Amino acid sequence: MQRPKTALTGALAGLALAGSLLTTAAPANAAGNDAPAASSSSSADRNHHGGGLCSRVSRVDQRLARAIKRIDGDEQTRGSLARLEKRVKNARAKKHDEIATFLQDRLTTRKARRPALVRQRAELKDVAAWCAQQKDRGQEKKQDNAPEKSGS
Repeated sequence: MQRPKTALTGALAGLALAGSLLTTAAPANAAGNDAPAASSSSSADRNHHGGGLCSRVSRVDQRLARAIKRIDGDEQTRGSLARLEKRVKNARAKKHDEIATFLQDRLTTRKARRPALVRQRAELKDVAAWCAQQKDRGQEKKQDNAPEKSGS
């Protein structure tokens, strides 16, 4: 059971928070829907043709390649399936059933993760092709909009 002073303090804090939310929301609603927010329009312009995504394709591809290489590594590679299988085998040999169960669950999850990584990397190649196509379209538009110089 709360003390009356604590309950009163909590209620007053809740009212103050509600009041501050209402006062800050009112000016935003008063502007109406005629003027869009500046931050949303600038982000829409920047990512109109996938600019944010296209700039990250090579880094994402490298990250996926490293993850696949790590999973496919040998027993000396941290994070590899072979190393985890060896750890499960060692735990079972030493009769550490709880640890073996825990490691086996991790191994099952990691085995399921590899096909997903390979699929994502293949899909990323499609994204890279789309980005190249968008870049080519952008170059064509710039050439079409460029003013022609006439020699007079």
